[in-house]
Amino acid sequence: MLLVGTDLVEIARIQKSMTNSLFCSRILGDKEYEQLAGRNFPAQSVAASFCAKEAFSKAIGTGLGGFRLREAELLRRPNGKPELHLSGKAAELAKGIRFSVSVTHTAETAAATVVGWGEEPLTDRMQRPPAPEGEKIVSEMLQPRRPDSNKGDYGRLLCVCGSEGMAGAAAMSTLSALRCGTGIVETALPASIYPIVAALAPEAVFTVLRNAPEHGMTDCAVQAIRSALSRASACLVGCGLGKSPFARDAVSLLLKETTVPLILDADGINLAAEHIDELKTARAPLILTPHPGEMARLLKTTAQEVQDHREQCACSFAEKFSVILVLKGAGTLVVSPRGRIYRNTTGNAGMAKGGSGDVLAGMIASFAAQGIDPFRAAAGAVYLHGLAGDRCARSMSQCAMLPTDLIGELPKLFLKMGR
Repeated sequence: MLLVGTDLVEIARIQKSMTNSLFCSRILGDKEYEQLAGRNFPAQSVAASFCAKEAFSKAIGTGLGGFRLREAELLRRPNGKPELHLSGKAAELAKGIRFSVSVTHTAETAAATVVGWGEEPLTDRMQRPPAPEGEKIVSEMLQPRRPDSNKGDYGRLLCVCGSEGMAGAAAMSTLSALRCGTGIVETALPASIYPIVAALAPEAVFTVLRNAPEHGMTDCAVQAIRSALSRASACLVGCGLGKSPFARDAVSLLLKETTVPLILDADGINLAAEHIDELKTARAPLILTPHPGEMARLLKTTAQEVQDHREQCACSFAEKFSVILVLKGAGTLVVSPRGRIYRNTTGNAGMAKGGSGDVLAGMIASFAAQGIDPFRAAAGAVYLHGLAGDRCARSMSQCAMLPTDLIGELPKLFLKMGR
Protein backbone atom coordinates (compact mmCIF):
# COMPACT_ATOMS: atom_id res chain seq x y z
CA MET A 1 0.00 0.00 0.00
CA LEU A 2 1.39 3.39 -1.01
CA LEU A 3 -0.19 6.63 0.23
CA VAL A 4 0.80 10.11 -0.94
CA GLY A 5 -0.39 13.54 0.11
CA THR A 6 0.86 16.98 -0.88
CA ASP A 7 -0.07 20.51 0.11
CA LEU A 8 0.92 24.06 -0.77
CA VAL A 9 0.10 27.18 1.24
CA GLU A 10 0.80 30.89 0.90
CA ILE A 11 3.09 32.02 3.71
CA ALA A 12 1.28 35.37 3.83
CA ARG A 13 -1.95 33.57 4.77
CA ILE A 14 -0.26 31.84 7.71
CA GLN A 15 1.52 35.04 8.70
CA LYS A 16 -1.85 36.81 8.84
CA SER A 17 -3.30 34.06 11.03
CA MET A 18 -0.27 34.34 13.33
CA THR A 19 -1.31 37.86 14.28
CA ASN A 20 -3.72 36.04 16.60
CA SER A 21 -1.56 34.98 19.54
CA LEU A 22 -3.47 31.70 19.98
CA PHE A 23 -2.97 30.41 16.43
CA CYS A 24 0.37 28.66 16.97
CA SER A 25 -0.65 27.01 20.24
CA ARG A 26 -3.81 25.70 18.58
CA ILE A 27 -2.19 24.04 15.55
CA LEU A 28 1.26 23.04 16.89
CA GLY A 29 1.95 20.05 19.11
CA ASP A 30 3.99 20.50 22.30
CA LYS A 31 7.35 19.39 20.85
CA GLU A 32 6.68 21.20 17.58
CA TYR A 33 5.76 24.38 19.47
CA GLU A 34 8.92 24.15 21.58
CA GLN A 35 11.17 23.76 18.54
CA LEU A 36 9.62 26.69 16.69
CA ALA A 37 9.49 28.88 19.81
CA GLY A 38 13.27 28.52 20.03
CA ARG A 39 13.47 30.08 16.58
CA ASN A 40 10.87 32.80 17.32
CA PHE A 41 8.20 31.16 15.12
CA PRO A 42 9.44 31.98 11.60
CA ALA A 43 6.37 32.25 9.38
CA GLN A 44 7.80 30.00 6.67
CA SER A 45 8.42 27.23 9.23
CA VAL A 46 4.95 27.52 10.74
CA ALA A 47 3.56 27.38 7.20
CA ALA A 48 5.63 24.25 6.50
CA SER A 49 4.23 22.62 9.65
CA PHE A 50 0.69 23.44 8.57
CA CYS A 51 1.40 21.99 5.10
CA ALA A 52 2.74 18.77 6.59
CA LYS A 53 -0.43 18.27 8.62
CA GLU A 54 -2.61 18.91 5.58
CA ALA A 55 -0.46 16.59 3.43
CA PHE A 56 -0.74 13.83 6.05
CA SER A 57 -4.53 14.25 6.14
CA LYS A 58 -4.66 13.89 2.37
CA ALA A 59 -2.42 10.83 2.43
CA ILE A 60 -4.69 8.99 4.85
CA GLY A 61 -7.83 10.36 3.21
CA THR A 62 -9.57 11.95 6.20
CA GLY A 63 -8.98 15.64 5.56
CA LEU A 64 -8.04 17.83 8.52
CA GLY A 65 -11.26 16.88 10.34
CA GLY A 66 -10.02 13.32 10.94
CA PHE A 67 -7.62 14.17 13.76
CA ARG A 68 -6.39 17.06 15.88
CA LEU A 69 -3.84 19.24 14.12
CA ARG A 70 -1.60 19.04 17.17
CA GLU A 71 -1.45 15.24 16.81
CA ALA A 72 0.60 15.41 13.59
CA GLU A 73 3.84 17.23 14.40
CA LEU A 74 6.58 18.22 11.97
CA LEU A 75 9.78 17.86 14.00
CA ARG A 76 13.42 18.44 13.11
CA ARG A 77 16.09 15.92 14.05
CA PRO A 78 19.45 17.24 15.28
CA ASN A 79 20.77 16.88 11.72
CA GLY A 80 17.92 19.06 10.45
CA LYS A 81 16.03 16.25 8.70
CA PRO A 82 12.23 16.57 9.08
CA GLU A 83 10.14 13.77 10.54
CA LEU A 84 6.46 13.28 11.21
CA HIS A 85 5.59 12.49 14.83
CA LEU A 86 2.04 11.16 15.31
CA SER A 87 -0.06 10.76 18.44
CA GLY A 88 -3.69 10.29 19.46
CA LYS A 89 -6.20 9.83 16.65
CA ALA A 90 -3.57 10.57 14.00
CA ALA A 91 -1.48 7.66 15.26
CA GLU A 92 -4.53 5.38 15.27
CA LEU A 93 -5.32 6.24 11.66
CA ALA A 94 -1.70 5.57 10.70
CA LYS A 95 -1.43 2.19 12.44
CA GLY A 96 0.63 -0.21 10.38
CA ILE A 97 1.82 2.52 8.01
CA ARG A 98 5.25 4.17 8.00
CA PHE A 99 5.48 7.78 6.85
CA SER A 100 8.18 10.07 5.54
CA VAL A 101 7.84 13.81 5.04
CA SER A 102 9.66 16.42 2.97
CA VAL A 103 9.08 20.17 3.18
CA THR A 104 10.32 23.20 1.29
CA HIS A 105 9.50 26.86 0.90
CA THR A 106 10.12 29.89 -1.27
CA ALA A 107 9.72 33.50 -0.22
CA GLU A 108 5.98 33.24 -0.92
CA THR A 109 4.86 29.63 -0.45
CA ALA A 110 5.54 26.54 1.63
CA ALA A 111 4.96 22.98 0.48
CA ALA A 112 5.01 19.49 1.99
CA THR A 113 4.78 15.93 0.69
CA VAL A 114 3.94 12.97 2.91
CA VAL A 115 4.47 9.40 1.69
CA GLY A 116 3.21 6.34 3.57
CA TRP A 117 3.79 2.64 2.95
CA GLY A 118 2.80 -0.58 4.71
CA GLU A 119 0.69 -3.73 4.56
CA GLU A 120 -2.22 -3.13 6.92
CA PRO A 121 -5.35 -1.40 5.60
CA LEU A 122 -6.49 1.80 7.21
CA THR A 123 -9.41 1.76 9.66
CA ASP A 124 -12.97 1.17 8.60
CA ARG A 125 -13.54 4.88 8.98
CA MET A 126 -11.64 5.40 5.79
CA GLN A 127 -14.19 3.33 3.89
CA ARG A 128 -17.17 5.41 4.97
CA PRO A 129 -18.64 8.13 2.75
CA PRO A 130 -16.84 11.43 3.37
CA ALA A 131 -18.36 13.68 6.00
CA PRO A 132 -19.83 17.05 4.92
CA GLU A 133 -17.21 19.76 4.59
CA GLY A 134 -18.78 21.76 7.40
CA GLU A 135 -18.57 18.80 9.76
CA LYS A 136 -14.90 18.32 8.91
CA ILE A 137 -14.15 21.98 9.58
CA VAL A 138 -15.95 21.88 12.93
CA SER A 139 -14.22 18.63 13.96
CA GLU A 140 -10.88 20.31 13.34
CA MET A 141 -11.83 23.54 15.09
CA LEU A 142 -13.36 22.20 18.26
CA GLN A 143 -10.57 20.46 20.09
CA PRO A 144 -10.91 19.08 23.65
CA ARG A 145 -9.70 21.53 26.25
CA ARG A 146 -6.45 20.90 28.05
CA PRO A 147 -7.02 19.98 31.72
CA ASP A 148 -4.51 22.63 32.84
CA SER A 149 -5.90 25.45 30.68
CA ASN A 150 -7.43 28.71 31.91
CA LYS A 151 -9.69 31.41 30.47
CA GLY A 152 -6.70 33.23 29.02
CA ASP A 153 -6.09 30.28 26.70
CA TYR A 154 -9.43 30.77 24.96
CA GLY A 155 -9.20 34.34 23.83
CA ARG A 156 -10.83 37.62 24.69
CA LEU A 157 -13.53 39.03 22.42
CA LEU A 158 -14.54 42.69 22.30
CA CYS A 159 -18.12 43.27 21.13
CA VAL A 160 -18.98 46.87 20.22
CA CYS A 161 -22.70 46.35 19.85
CA GLY A 162 -26.11 47.65 20.84
CA SER A 163 -27.88 50.98 21.04
CA GLU A 164 -31.01 52.32 22.69
CA GLY A 165 -33.88 50.12 21.48
CA MET A 166 -31.48 47.39 20.28
CA ALA A 167 -30.30 45.83 23.52
CA GLY A 168 -31.35 42.39 22.30
CA ALA A 169 -28.80 42.41 19.48
CA ALA A 170 -25.97 43.09 21.94
CA ALA A 171 -27.27 40.42 24.29
CA MET A 172 -27.63 37.71 21.62
CA SER A 173 -24.21 38.29 20.08
CA THR A 174 -22.62 38.32 23.55
CA LEU A 175 -24.43 35.16 24.67
CA SER A 176 -23.66 33.19 21.53
CA ALA A 177 -19.97 34.13 21.83
CA LEU A 178 -19.95 32.93 25.43
CA ARG A 179 -21.67 29.67 24.48
CA CYS A 180 -19.02 29.04 21.80
CA GLY A 181 -16.25 28.99 24.36
CA THR A 182 -14.46 32.35 24.40
CA GLY A 183 -12.54 32.79 27.64
CA ILE A 184 -13.69 36.38 28.19
CA VAL A 185 -16.31 38.37 26.29
CA GLU A 186 -16.17 42.12 26.87
CA THR A 187 -19.08 44.13 25.50
CA ALA A 188 -18.82 47.88 24.98
CA LEU A 189 -22.27 49.47 24.99
CA PRO A 190 -24.23 52.59 25.93
CA ALA A 191 -25.00 53.12 29.60
CA SER A 192 -28.73 53.20 28.78
CA ILE A 193 -28.85 49.50 27.83
CA TYR A 194 -26.18 48.18 30.18
CA PRO A 195 -28.64 46.97 32.87
CA ILE A 196 -30.64 44.98 30.30
CA VAL A 197 -27.69 43.25 28.66
CA ALA A 198 -25.87 42.63 31.95
CA ALA A 199 -28.97 40.89 33.33
CA LEU A 200 -29.16 38.63 30.26
CA ALA A 201 -25.42 37.91 30.08
CA PRO A 202 -23.93 38.13 33.59
CA GLU A 203 -20.83 36.16 32.54
CA ALA A 204 -19.67 38.96 30.25
CA VAL A 205 -17.64 41.97 31.35
CA PHE A 206 -18.66 45.42 30.20
CA THR A 207 -17.20 48.70 29.09
CA VAL A 208 -19.98 51.19 29.71
CA LEU A 209 -19.96 54.14 27.32
CA ARG A 210 -21.53 57.34 28.61
CA ASN A 211 -21.77 59.05 25.26
CA ALA A 212 -24.83 60.69 23.70
CA PRO A 213 -25.35 58.76 20.41
CA GLU A 214 -26.40 61.88 18.52
CA HIS A 215 -22.89 63.24 19.05
CA GLY A 216 -19.64 61.77 17.85
CA MET A 217 -17.38 59.78 20.17
CA THR A 218 -16.04 61.69 23.15
CA ASP A 219 -12.38 61.43 24.07
CA CYS A 220 -13.39 59.26 27.04
CA ALA A 221 -15.28 56.85 24.77
CA VAL A 222 -12.35 56.66 22.34
CA GLN A 223 -9.95 55.84 25.15
CA ALA A 224 -12.34 53.27 26.63
CA ILE A 225 -12.65 51.40 23.35
CA ARG A 226 -8.91 51.62 22.66
CA SER A 227 -8.23 50.19 26.10
CA ALA A 228 -10.67 47.32 25.56
CA LEU A 229 -9.26 46.68 22.09
CA SER A 230 -5.71 46.42 23.45
CA ARG A 231 -6.84 43.40 25.49
CA ALA A 232 -8.80 41.67 22.71
CA SER A 233 -7.84 38.76 20.46
CA ALA A 234 -10.78 39.56 18.12
CA CYS A 235 -13.43 42.26 17.78
CA LEU A 236 -17.06 42.26 16.66
CA VAL A 237 -18.79 45.49 15.71
CA GLY A 238 -22.24 46.33 14.40
CA CYS A 239 -24.95 44.18 15.98
CA GLY A 240 -27.72 46.64 16.85
CA LEU A 241 -25.22 49.51 16.75
CA GLY A 242 -27.40 51.91 14.78
CA LYS A 243 -26.18 54.59 12.37
CA SER A 244 -25.72 57.51 14.75
CA PRO A 245 -22.67 59.80 14.62
CA PHE A 246 -21.28 57.81 17.54
CA ALA A 247 -21.72 54.54 15.61
CA ARG A 248 -20.01 56.00 12.55
CA ASP A 249 -17.04 57.11 14.61
CA ALA A 250 -16.81 53.72 16.33
CA VAL A 251 -16.74 51.76 13.07
CA SER A 252 -14.19 54.12 11.55
CA LEU A 253 -11.96 53.92 14.63
CA LEU A 254 -12.03 50.12 14.68
CA LEU A 255 -11.30 49.81 10.96
CA LYS A 256 -8.29 52.09 11.35
CA GLU A 257 -6.82 50.75 14.58
CA THR A 258 -7.76 47.07 14.97
CA THR A 259 -5.02 44.55 14.23
CA VAL A 260 -6.78 41.40 15.50
CA PRO A 261 -9.56 39.73 13.43
CA LEU A 262 -12.44 42.20 13.00
CA ILE A 263 -15.97 40.98 12.28
CA LEU A 264 -18.41 43.51 10.76
CA ASP A 265 -22.10 42.70 11.00
CA ALA A 266 -25.38 44.58 10.45
CA ASP A 267 -24.87 48.34 10.97
CA GLY A 268 -21.11 47.81 10.96
CA ILE A 269 -21.53 46.75 7.33
CA ASN A 270 -24.01 49.51 6.50
CA LEU A 271 -21.67 52.17 7.86
CA ALA A 272 -18.65 50.67 6.11
CA ALA A 273 -20.62 50.76 2.84
CA GLU A 274 -20.76 54.56 3.12
CA HIS A 275 -16.94 54.75 3.08
CA ILE A 276 -16.11 51.50 1.32
CA ASP A 277 -12.45 52.30 0.66
CA GLU A 278 -11.75 52.15 4.41
CA LEU A 279 -11.91 48.38 4.04
CA LYS A 280 -8.82 48.47 1.81
CA THR A 281 -6.76 50.29 4.42
CA ALA A 282 -7.74 48.10 7.39
CA ARG A 283 -4.82 46.36 9.08
CA ALA A 284 -6.95 43.61 10.60
CA PRO A 285 -8.14 40.38 8.97
CA LEU A 286 -11.75 41.27 8.10
CA ILE A 287 -14.87 39.10 8.15
CA LEU A 288 -18.08 40.65 6.79
CA THR A 289 -21.44 38.93 7.32
CA PRO A 290 -24.04 40.65 5.06
CA HIS A 291 -27.51 39.45 4.20
CA PRO A 292 -28.51 40.15 0.56
CA GLY A 293 -29.77 43.65 1.35
CA GLU A 294 -26.53 44.63 3.07
CA MET A 295 -24.53 43.02 0.28
CA ALA A 296 -26.47 45.18 -2.17
CA ARG A 297 -25.45 48.30 -0.24
CA LEU A 298 -21.81 47.25 -0.34
CA LEU A 299 -22.01 46.73 -4.11
CA LYS A 300 -24.32 49.69 -4.83
CA THR A 301 -26.83 47.36 -6.52
CA THR A 302 -30.12 45.65 -5.65
CA ALA A 303 -30.84 42.70 -3.38
CA GLN A 304 -32.39 40.88 -6.34
CA GLU A 305 -29.21 41.30 -8.35
CA VAL A 306 -27.26 39.84 -5.45
CA GLN A 307 -29.62 36.88 -5.16
CA ASP A 308 -29.43 36.24 -8.90
CA HIS A 309 -25.60 36.14 -8.81
CA ARG A 310 -24.75 35.18 -5.23
CA GLU A 311 -21.49 33.39 -5.83
CA GLN A 312 -20.18 35.93 -8.33
CA CYS A 313 -21.01 38.86 -6.03
CA ALA A 314 -19.42 37.22 -2.99
CA CYS A 315 -16.24 36.15 -4.78
CA SER A 316 -15.61 39.45 -6.54
CA PHE A 317 -16.11 41.49 -3.37
CA ALA A 318 -13.95 39.20 -1.22
CA GLU A 319 -11.12 39.39 -3.75
CA LYS A 320 -11.36 43.14 -4.31
CA PHE A 321 -11.32 44.04 -0.61
CA SER A 322 -9.29 41.09 0.74
CA VAL A 323 -11.97 40.00 3.20
CA ILE A 324 -13.70 36.83 4.28
CA LEU A 325 -17.25 37.32 3.00
CA VAL A 326 -20.19 35.46 4.59
CA LEU A 327 -23.18 35.97 2.29
CA LYS A 328 -26.15 34.86 4.36
CA GLY A 329 -29.35 33.30 3.08
CA ALA A 330 -30.46 29.85 1.95
CA GLY A 331 -27.18 28.07 1.24
CA THR A 332 -24.96 30.64 2.98
CA LEU A 333 -21.64 31.17 1.21
CA VAL A 334 -18.30 31.73 2.92
CA VAL A 335 -15.69 33.05 0.49
CA SER A 336 -12.00 33.88 0.91
CA PRO A 337 -10.03 36.51 -1.03
CA ARG A 338 -8.27 33.67 -2.89
CA GLY A 339 -11.55 32.20 -4.09
CA ARG A 340 -12.02 29.36 -1.62
CA ILE A 341 -15.76 28.75 -1.18
CA TYR A 342 -17.70 26.96 1.53
CA ARG A 343 -21.31 26.29 0.57
CA ASN A 344 -23.40 25.60 3.65
CA THR A 345 -25.85 22.72 3.73
CA THR A 346 -27.49 23.26 7.13
CA GLY A 347 -30.27 25.62 8.24
CA ASN A 348 -33.89 26.25 7.32
CA ALA A 349 -36.50 28.96 6.76
CA GLY A 350 -37.33 29.09 10.47
CA MET A 351 -34.10 31.02 10.92
CA ALA A 352 -35.41 33.88 8.79
CA LYS A 353 -36.09 36.06 11.84
CA GLY A 354 -34.50 39.17 13.28
CA GLY A 355 -31.72 38.19 15.65
CA SER A 356 -30.44 35.09 13.84
CA GLY A 357 -27.63 37.14 12.33
CA ASP A 358 -26.61 38.50 15.74
CA VAL A 359 -26.27 34.94 17.02
CA LEU A 360 -24.15 33.95 14.02
CA ALA A 361 -21.92 37.03 14.32
CA GLY A 362 -21.19 36.22 17.96
CA MET A 363 -20.33 32.63 17.04
CA ILE A 364 -17.93 33.62 14.27
CA ALA A 365 -16.26 36.22 16.48
CA SER A 366 -15.95 33.72 19.34
CA PHE A 367 -14.08 31.20 17.20
CA ALA A 368 -11.85 33.92 15.72
CA ALA A 369 -11.01 35.13 19.24
CA GLN A 370 -9.92 31.61 20.13
CA GLY A 371 -7.27 31.63 17.43
CA ILE A 372 -9.10 29.79 14.66
CA ASP A 373 -8.19 31.20 11.26
CA PRO A 374 -10.89 33.53 9.87
CA PHE A 375 -12.13 31.31 7.03
CA ARG A 376 -12.60 28.26 9.24
CA ALA A 377 -14.05 30.37 12.06
CA ALA A 378 -16.70 31.68 9.65
CA ALA A 379 -17.42 28.39 7.87
CA GLY A 380 -17.54 26.37 11.08
CA ALA A 381 -19.85 28.86 12.77
CA VAL A 382 -22.17 28.94 9.75
CA TYR A 383 -22.39 25.14 9.75
CA LEU A 384 -23.08 24.94 13.52
CA HIS A 385 -25.55 27.84 13.38
CA GLY A 386 -27.56 26.02 10.72
CA LEU A 387 -27.30 22.71 12.59
CA ALA A 388 -28.69 24.37 15.72
CA GLY A 389 -31.49 25.80 13.58
CA ASP A 390 -32.34 22.37 12.20
CA ARG A 391 -32.57 20.95 15.72
CA CYS A 392 -34.84 23.83 16.74
CA ALA A 393 -37.10 23.27 13.74
CA ARG A 394 -37.51 19.59 14.60
CA SER A 395 -38.42 20.25 18.21
CA MET A 396 -40.24 23.60 18.02
CA SER A 397 -41.33 24.05 14.36
CA GLN A 398 -39.94 26.57 11.90
CA CYS A 399 -42.78 28.92 12.69
CA ALA A 400 -42.31 29.08 16.46
CA MET A 401 -38.52 28.77 16.85
CA LEU A 402 -36.62 31.91 17.91
CA PRO A 403 -33.01 33.05 17.48
CA THR A 404 -32.43 32.69 21.22
CA ASP A 405 -33.41 29.03 20.86
CA LEU A 406 -30.38 28.56 18.61
CA ILE A 407 -28.12 29.58 21.50
CA GLY A 408 -29.89 27.04 23.69
CA GLU A 409 -29.06 24.25 21.24
CA LEU A 410 -25.33 24.97 21.15
CA PRO A 411 -24.48 23.15 24.42
CA LYS A 412 -26.23 20.01 23.12
CA LEU A 413 -24.26 20.14 19.88
CA PHE A 414 -20.94 20.60 21.68
CA LEU A 415 -21.81 17.81 24.13
CA LYS A 416 -22.57 15.47 21.24
CA MET A 417 -19.18 16.30 19.75
CA GLY A 418 -17.41 15.65 23.03
CA ARG A 419 -16.41 19.29 23.42
